[in-house]
Amino acid sequence: MHYSGVTPQASVQHKNVALVTNVTNGTFKTTGCVMELTHKCRELTFSKKALTSNYDRLESSALQQSGALPTLAKNVPSSGWAVETDISTLAPNKYEAIVHYDLGKTLGMGLIPVVGLFTPHYYTMDVNLVDNVTIFHDGKAVWHDRTPVHMKKNISGSRFKIGGTHSEAAYKVYREAQTSAVSQTMVGLGQAMSKSG
Repeated sequence: MHYSGVTPQASVQHKNVALVTNVTNGTFKTTGCVMELTHKCRELTFSKKALTSNYDRLESSALQQSGALPTLAKNVPSSGWAVETDISTLAPNKYEAIVHYDLGKTLGMGLIPVVGLFTPHYYTMDVNLVDNVTIFHDGKAVWHDRTPVHMKKNISGSRFKIGGTHSEAAYKVYREAQTSAVSQTMVGLGQAMSKSG
């Protein structure tokens, strides 16, 4: 995975940075129905684990490209640098990331002769969340930002399943949506490290 956003302006080379990521609220629907006939059965959300692990991958990639040494942590350590991120829903939405199965488009494309045999499933991916990011140095908060993240995008692929082999397209959209928020964090980390000398 390659991070394509902004890198810190200050030198973060060889600095250890602990990453603490939590999901603080939201509603989660991780199992669909056998038949996807009703609207409710055609919606799946990311699990808390999918939200945090994909965010951590993106943030780790950003730090590694800058020469920093990211590590995952459950709590903010009392020494060194740490980035704590609380992911929550963007009101009035109930879900941070939801995937809607487009039954109509999938069936319509399936009717096209020959092409229909190879038609993938079509989905709409919707990301509506807020990242509350705090940067700590030696246990003290030195920078804070609240970044709303919204993206709606069409994706296609084999049958979508949370955490399954065909979920990568949706995870990629989620990481793309989070890139601007991680970029702001990288700018903040650079500013905080510059001030600390």
